[in-house]
Amino acid sequence: MNRLFIKSPVNDVAVINLALNLGSLQEPVPGIANVLIPLWRMSDYAKELERVGVSFVIEKGLDYLMVRAKARYSVIPKAVELLVKTLLNPPIDRLDDAIREAGTRITLSREDVITLSIAEALKLLFNDHPYSRHPTAYEYKLTGITKDDVRRAIDGLRAISLTVVALEDVVEVDLPSANYVEIPVRGFGSGSRDVRLEGKVQTAVVIMYPTYGIKDVEGSFRMDVANTVIGGMGLVSRLYREVRVKRGLAYYAYSMYWPLGSSGVFIAMAGVRREFVKDTIDIMLNTISNSSLSDDELAMAVRNRIGRLKVMKESPEGIANVHSVIPTYGLPSDYYDRYINYIRNLRPEDVAHEIRDLQQPVIVTVGT
Repeated sequence: MNRLFIKSPVNDVAVINLALNLGSLQEPVPGIANVLIPLWRMSDYAKELERVGVSFVIEKGLDYLMVRAKARYSVIPKAVELLVKTLLNPPIDRLDDAIREAGTRITLSREDVITLSIAEALKLLFNDHPYSRHPTAYEYKLTGITKDDVRRAIDGLRAISLTVVALEDVVEVDLPSANYVEIPVRGFGSGSRDVRLEGKVQTAVVIMYPTYGIKDVEGSFRMDVANTVIGGMGLVSRLYREVRVKRGLAYYAYSMYWPLGSSGVFIAMAGVRREFVKDTIDIMLNTISNSSLSDDELAMAVRNRIGRLKVMKESPEGIANVHSVIPTYGLPSDYYDRYINYIRNLRPEDVAHEIRDLQQPVIVTVGT
């Protein structure tokens, strides 16, 4: 498998990030990873991991399923052995329990207006592409998953990448491997959707645009800075200032950029009362489309991105999480050095060009 080792800044803790081929993009049966996660946690091997003091989480994403484990350096061999046994030996006889638990988690996710608004926007933007299936809030048909489906998923389990942050590179994961393979998007959807949920205090507004995937290295770098300017700098970003500070329309207003392997997604969000939805959408669209950019605003965005990157890399967990994209997507080993050097040399017109070139978005509102 593609792997990356980074010497840890601490001596007594090791962290591993293991990416597996069970994200929304690769699932042999949609939703089976949602069922496998609670099933794995029910196993005796998972309980033994807890007993030896290993902290681990399993998260399904759009491109892969990530297993993150943190343990004392001295127990890493035992931890890896138990982790592999956990993944390869789910207690299949408890499938019904796992389906119920997974269904409950999805129901709860779909009650959250922010999560559901993103899920509905993905569905609208990506049509029948696997990215239309939000990892935790898509309406999966879990009751149709059988024990044979689980066995086939385990037989087809492959490690896409392994990232190790430890004192020494002593981690070996005994799993078959596979490379990440993108699935091109044939065409993006358009339009809007309004989902009504009773009993909610606010309505979530999502404006979602397709953009560069992570393998378009320079394009994704530029888009990352554009996102920072528009809504990724918290209290000083444009969306927050225009929607909340100047007009008091929203409880929150921000943006995110997801550079995925098969497509990128730029997401602008706000939480408002229902009567302010139309005004908020108009202001958000106008704010996003404003491509004028000063040298000072660009410099502030670049400082923000470099500063956040340095902060995230101060702990073993942060290092593993930041760097695991390199082996997962087959990116250059000096990816982050390139990133810093590239964005430091950006001109305002480079970022303005990306803002002007954003494609037609989809718009989703979810709330009372």
